[in-house]
Amino acid sequence: MKGFRNHYRRSMPLTEKLAKDVRSLAGDMWRWLRHGGTLPVIVAWPDYPSKKTTLSKIAAALGMRLTNKPVSRPSIILYFEDSTTGSADPLLARYPGNTILNAACTDISKEHTDEVHGDVFGYGLTIDPTTFTGKAVQKSSTNALHDGKIIDCPIARIEPGQVYQRVIDNQSGDHHVVDYRVPVIGGAVPLAYAKYKRLEVRFTNQVERSELLIPSAHFSPEELHQLGAFARAMGADFCELDVLRHTVDGRIYVVDLNKTPYGPPAGLSATQHWQAVQQLTVAFSQLAAATRKPAKPNQP
Repeated sequence: MKGFRNHYRRSMPLTEKLAKDVRSLAGDMWRWLRHGGTLPVIVAWPDYPSKKTTLSKIAAALGMRLTNKPVSRPSIILYFEDSTTGSADPLLARYPGNTILNAACTDISKEHTDEVHGDVFGYGLTIDPTTFTGKAVQKSSTNALHDGKIIDCPIARIEPGQVYQRVIDNQSGDHHVVDYRVPVIGGAVPLAYAKYKRLEVRFTNQVERSELLIPSAHFSPEELHQLGAFARAMGADFCELDVLRHTVDGRIYVVDLNKTPYGPPAGLSATQHWQAVQQLTVAFSQLAAATRKPAKPNQP
């Protein structure tokens, strides 16, 4: 649904759309004053980033307008589509010759993620459940469904739309597992999070507590290089990775790439939440400065 300031989801009530437009306009007046009579704009297309997204919090910290409605001369352009596969072609056509972040990140399916993982790390997660013997994880290839379950293999047949992966032992203590959430911005890892979940809800988003981490204290220089290389190979300039460390062999495994991340995660203290946003904002600003050039929209 097209609004005056942004494009919103079709199901949004008209009153809510108008209220959002009014708040956006009022905010832009403040941002215009903050920047001395100019209004820097981040165009994130096609999805309008909610206030829960990492990008929305970075934009707020920078005092920049964030919109999914193309404007004539945006400061930063980002392909922002909350889908497993997609295309940035309309955005590339709109702004020819300009840097568009994440424009090449168009497939984050489990199959493609593991294929790239194998190329970068030299090992992967995928198994053939019809010949593998032992425990395995079965889950949808579509991202963000959190429908993983542990099954016994071998099985008689592979279900359509499902992927089968080895079980990663990331248990911490008797009752918890630890997942690492790793932002990668311009190939660099500015920070990381540890997210602790109850063992019985390991495949969900039900986080019991989180910690803000210094990446070098939890990942080796080689691993940090590989995480950056993996993001680049996936076409992602701005993303967050879900990473597990296998206690059996000590290796790390990237199980998901999130190109429209929500964060920082639940379970952080207010201080850590603020610190994380500040660190992410610095990293994003550095990426933008390195790639920015005046946007030149394609005129009909």
